[in-house]
Amino acid sequence: MARTLLPCSPAADLGARRLTTTRHLLAVSDEEDPQLLDDRTVTSLGQIDLLLGCGDLPAEYLDALATRYRVPLLFVRGNHDPPRPQGDYPLGGDLDGRVIQMAGLRIAGLEGAHWYRGGPQQYREWQMSLKVLRLSLRLRRRPLDILLLHGPPAGVHEGTDLAHQGLRAVRRATERWRPRLLLHGHVHPHGSLSQRDTTIGPTKVINVHGHRILELELKRV
Repeated sequence: MARTLLPCSPAADLGARRLTTTRHLLAVSDEEDPQLLDDRTVTSLGQIDLLLGCGDLPAEYLDALATRYRVPLLFVRGNHDPPRPQGDYPLGGDLDGRVIQMAGLRIAGLEGAHWYRGGPQQYREWQMSLKVLRLSLRLRRRPLDILLLHGPPAGVHEGTDLAHQGLRAVRRATERWRPRLLLHGHVHPHGSLSQRDTTIGPTKVINVHGHRILELELKRV
C-alpha cells in the first residue's frame, strides 16, 4: 500500500509544537476495502493516528475501522449517506461545518456534493456558500491543516455530469483558507495515483476514493 508523505504547517496545540513529529492518517471514501480489516494489513500499516472518512461509506464499516485501528474517526457525509437522523456513527465525529484540533492537526469539514436531483447532502451553489461563510467565522483566519470534503472543488478531479461537478464555493474557500491538505471522494478515478493528486495554490488535493495512507509532518515553530 502506497504512502504519501506531506509537509504540514503546525496549526497545532503547544504540546505538538514542541517536537518535530509525523501523523499517520488513514483516509477512506466511497468504496469498502475488506483488506483494511485484515490482521496482516493492520500489522503492516503499523501506527495510525487518525481515521478520516470522506463520505459514502456505511457507518458499520467506519466504526469497524476505527475500532480495529483504535483511532479517533472524523468524517463528512456523502450524497449517498443517510441524513443525520438515520446515521449512526458511535465512535465518530461528524465534521460538517466544524473545525477541530485533533492529533496536533487543525481540521475542518464540509459534507455533500453538487445538487443534481435533490437528495440528502446535495447543495446548490448558494447553499454551499452559506455553509462556507459559517465555517469561515469558526476558522477565525487561523491556519488550517486539513479540509475534509466529499465532492471536489470546482476545477479539479471533476466528472462531466452535474452530479460530479465541483462546487465553486468550495473552490473559493480553498483558495482563501489555503489548507495544506484537501481530501475528497465522490469521483471515481481512473489511472495511477498521480492522476488523483493535484494542487490548488499551496494546497495538496487528493481524491481518496477507496483509501489512502498519508503521513503529515508537523514541524516545530
